[in-house]
Amino acid sequence: MSDTLNKLELEFNPFEPAASGAPLGSELVPPAPLANRARDLLDRHRTGHGVKAIVVVGEYGTGKTCLLQWLHERVLPERRIKSFYFDNPGVQFYDLANALLRTVGRKDFAKMIWEYAGSHVSTPYRRSLFQPGFEEYLSSSTRSRPQPDIAASLQQAIMTSGITGDEQIAHCLARIVTDAARKPYFEYRDFISRQSGSLVAEAEEAPYFGSILKMISRGSGADGIAFLIDEFEEIGLQKRLTKRAAHDYLATMKRLINLAQSEENDFWLILSMTPDAYEKTGELEPALAERLSGQEHRIRIEPLDSGAALALMRTRVDAARSKGGSRGGTLFPFPDEIPFEPTTFNNPRKLVKACFSAIVRADHRTTLPFTSDYLREVESDLNPSSDRKQHPES
Repeated sequence: MSDTLNKLELEFNPFEPAASGAPLGSELVPPAPLANRARDLLDRHRTGHGVKAIVVVGEYGTGKTCLLQWLHERVLPERRIKSFYFDNPGVQFYDLANALLRTVGRKDFAKMIWEYAGSHVSTPYRRSLFQPGFEEYLSSSTRSRPQPDIAASLQQAIMTSGITGDEQIAHCLARIVTDAARKPYFEYRDFISRQSGSLVAEAEEAPYFGSILKMISRGSGADGIAFLIDEFEEIGLQKRLTKRAAHDYLATMKRLINLAQSEENDFWLILSMTPDAYEKTGELEPALAERLSGQEHRIRIEPLDSGAALALMRTRVDAARSKGGSRGGTLFPFPDEIPFEPTTFNNPRKLVKACFSAIVRADHRTTLPFTSDYLREVESDLNPSSDRKQHPES
């Protein structure tokens, strides 16, 4: 531990420069009211009917990413829901399919299909295809039965297992397995239906995607699948989209919401948007926005008040407190009152950056706890062009 950190009675800097996640060795948890609200909505949708979708609405830096990552890493696994986190995906529906299956990996997904489909086949002829095991199949696939015969048997096994009743979709899933030996990875073009060699039949994107979700859910022993799509505001604003891109964006949203409403797939959709993007989506497609309206589908993140800002700081510094110290429950090395401007402490990202800089800049000459003048100087350097209004100490 450095001399400066030792003086500050911290084992590490509990704040990060990018304000995009907790440093190693600490745990990032959203404020209690926000966490309780998210858990309540998940429980309400799990026991009810309708669209299993939640939209997290908040300005930049207010904690949308923190909430989504907490749901992804802690809350959804507790509910046996396998979640996938996407950061600013593209507007096309196949962008998500590509990102999803690249995350899973072709070999792992192919093995999942192989083992799950094989366990549902009872006739000796078809069952013999699966007995050697997936790895043995990959190593001998080019030397054993003709490929069309293997693909046909596997296609039938997929349909027998109940993953899909559509022959075209079953054929596409079988190809993922039978082609795995020569092509152990996915390519972007695999999910564009109009491309040569695509794994998706044209006009079958949505049901094909539903079958993929069902396969992942059953193959991983989960009770459901969740997509957490962060920074959707980057593509949700009309001024940043061409007419074609706006059409694709809305079409993708509709398909995802339809999947989240399907009783066949236990699929959850959790999006983050800025208020501007949320309103713009409603203007572009009122019927779509109506399906996500109401308190049961929306979490609005408000700016921090002074109490919430103090709680955020205290949680962070307590997590980094030196063992054996007597400062637990205090803000030390920060003063007990927040001297930052409201524009800083109202926004978690700005507050975390300011606190990080205050610790980084400290040395053996720095007065402890930090003085108001020192912290305001740090704040001023981070926002040199801002129109600062003096915030009196309380």
